[in-house]
Amino acid sequence: MNSLKGLGVCAIIAGLAYAMTRVADIYTLLLYFSITIVVLSLLGYAASIRRRRRDRRVAVGATGRRAGRLAGSAR
Repeated sequence: MNSLKGLGVCAIIAGLAYAMTRVADIYTLLLYFSITIVVLSLLGYAASIRRRRRDRRVAVGATGRRAGRLAGSAR
């Protein structure tokens, strides 16, 4: 079990709280934080799509047919 599981989230929240005390314009800081979260989410989604496509290519190449089909069913 990973004992440091939530440490990253806690560090982000602590960093945001510290930055909010040091920045004069909090709304600009929140805008940059929101943009960062959206960009990171999009990058994770794109990586997930690439991984899924690669896994499907490997599965099709190994058996000659699409993974998930039954071996006895012919179409």
